[in-house]
Amino acid sequence: MMPVSEIIIGLTVLLQGMLLVIPRGNSRSRCAELLSVFGLGAAALALVVAHDQPSLALSFEMLDDQALFRIPRAALLLSSLLLSRIVAATRELPDGRKPEVLFLLTILALLCDLLILSQNVALSIILLVLGSWVGIFLGGLAYRGRSEGEAVLKYWIQASLSLTAGFGAIVLLAVVAGGAHFSVIGEYMRAQQAYSPQSLLVVAGLFLPFFMAGGFFPFHFIAVDRDHGLPWAVQTALSVTFQGAVAVAAWKMGVVVFGHASRDGGASEGLRVLQLCGLIGGFWLALFALSQDNSKRLYSALVGAQWSAVLAAGALPTLLSATAIVYALSATFVWSAILGFVWSRFQEWSGSENISSVYGAARAYRTSGLILLLALASPLCVPGFPGFPSVLYLLAAMIEQKSLVFLGAEAALLSLLCLTSIRIGTDLLFRRSVARPAHSPANTVLNYSALDRGVILGVSAVLLTAGFFWHSILTQLGTAAEIFLK
Repeated sequence: MMPVSEIIIGLTVLLQGMLLVIPRGNSRSRCAELLSVFGLGAAALALVVAHDQPSLALSFEMLDDQALFRIPRAALLLSSLLLSRIVAATRELPDGRKPEVLFLLTILALLCDLLILSQNVALSIILLVLGSWVGIFLGGLAYRGRSEGEAVLKYWIQASLSLTAGFGAIVLLAVVAGGAHFSVIGEYMRAQQAYSPQSLLVVAGLFLPFFMAGGFFPFHFIAVDRDHGLPWAVQTALSVTFQGAVAVAAWKMGVVVFGHASRDGGASEGLRVLQLCGLIGGFWLALFALSQDNSKRLYSALVGAQWSAVLAAGALPTLLSATAIVYALSATFVWSAILGFVWSRFQEWSGSENISSVYGAARAYRTSGLILLLALASPLCVPGFPGFPSVLYLLAAMIEQKSLVFLGAEAALLSLLCLTSIRIGTDLLFRRSVARPAHSPANTVLNYSALDRGVILGVSAVLLTAGFFWHSILTQLGTAAEIFLK
C-alpha cells in the first residue's frame, strides 16, 4: 500500500513522461509547468492534511511512513514546486529542454521522498545513486560549454564513488550485522561495546555513502566546487531538494540504528559522529561563505552549512531533539528555496555570477526585494518566522546534552550563519547598485507570471503559518516524535 502523496507524484511523473513524446512547442511546455505545480502541490497538501494520522507501514517493510516526517516531506515537495518555477523562467536552460528538466525534477522529488521513507540500507543506497544520476542528467540537459561539462564530470565522479562506497557498505553490513534493515543493524549495535572497532565499522559503512552523495563533511567541498558550474535551477535543486533529503534521511537512520544512549548517559557513537561532522562541516562552509564573491558558491555553502548546523543538534534521540530537528529541517527546505528563487533571477538579470554585480538589486525591484526579505527573515531569526523558534529549540536540544563545549559550538555556528545572511541581505538591499541597461533582454527574467505569483504567495503563506503558529506545529511534531522514538 502506498500513501496518497506518492501516488500523486507517480501519476505526475507518468503524465510528464507522456508529454515528452509530443512535438516540442509552447503548449507542451505550458502543460509540463502546470503538471509540476499542481502535482507537487497536491502531493504536499496530501501530506499536510495527513500529518497527524497514525504511521503507516508500507510493503516489504522497506518503507515506513512515520507521521513525524510528513511535514519535512511536504516542505521538500513545496521547495521542488518553487524550483519548477525557476526552471520555467530561466534562460540558462534551452526552452525545448524545459519539459524534460521538469520531468527529471519531479522524479528527483519522488526519489528524495522515498529516501526519507526508507528503512533499508540497500534501498537507501539505490535511491542515493539514482538521485545522483538524475542530478547528472539535469546538468547534462543544460550543457552549453566548458563550465557545465566540468560540473557534470565532477558530479559523475562523485556519483561513481558513492555507488562504489554504497554497495561496498551493503556487503559489509550484511556480513558484519547480518542484514541491511535498519532494525537488524540496530539490534546488532545494541549488543556491541561503545566505540568498539565493530561499532565504528558499522558507523562508517552507514554514513559514508550518505555523506559522499549529499556532500557533507568530510566531502562538503565536493558540492560547492561542483555546483558553481551548473545553472541556478539545477544547482538549487541539488542544494535544497537532494541535499536536504539526504540530511533528513541520515538523521532518521541514525536515530533508528543508534537511538540508544551510551552507558554513561551520553550520545551513542553513530549520532556523535553525525554531530561532529555537522559541526566541522558547518563551520568550514559558513566561514567559506563569508569570504565568497561568487554567488553560486556562496549559496551552495550557505545552504550546506545550514543543513550541517541542524544535524549537529541531534546527538541525543530525545523528544525535544527530534521535534527541534524536524521543525528546523522543514523550515530550511522552504526558506532556502525562496532564497534561490529570487537570487537566481537577480544573477541572471545581471549576466554575471558575482554578487557584486547585483548590489542594490533588491532595492530597485520592490517585489523581488520583498521576496528576498521573506527568505532571509528565517535565518536571521526574526520572530514570526520559523527560523526564530528553530534556533531556540536547537539550542534547547544542545542544552539537554549537558555539554558547554557543544552548546557553545552550535551557538557560534548559528551566529556565523546569521552573519552570512546579513551579508547577503546587505549586499542585495543596501550596497550601491550597478546600473543595468533599461532594455536588456535579461530584464524579462524579473517579470513574474500569474503562475509565479500564485506559487510564491502559496509558499509564503506556508512559511508565515509555520512561523506564527510554531507552538501548535511543534506540539503536533512532539506527539509524532513520541511515537517514532518508541
